Amino acid sequence: MLLQAAAVVVILTIVAHSYLGEKRLIGPILAVDSPITQAPLARAVIRFAWHFTSLLGLVVAMLLWRSGSRPEAADPVVVAATGLVLLGSGLIDAVWSRFRHVGWPMLAAAGLLTLGSFV
Repeated sequence: MLLQAAAVVVILTIVAHSYLGEKRLIGPILAVDSPITQAPLARAVIRFAWHFTSLLGLVVAMLLWRSGSRPEAADPVVVAATGLVLLGSGLIDAVWSRFRHVGWPMLAAAGLLTLGSFV
């Protein structure tokens, strides 16, 4: 149950990441008139890389959901590593952003839920 909850938190995080990131970060960055942001390849790579990160988040959510649905087939090392990466990312984000970035609590929560599945 905790792994499915973590998966839902990750999905909510990636939806916010794609939508808010496009509106508040990618769009404004690409609106800047500079040689890099106006180069077609750079524009495509910036947008692709941003949304590819969200797709990777979807894969993480799928891994967590399936691991919670079929615990006998779950690899505890992969699940633990996923939890540590999520929690670590959330904490690093909190420190670097001085607790102002909206994503850190969700990443940390997903990590704690994932690691909590071992208790």
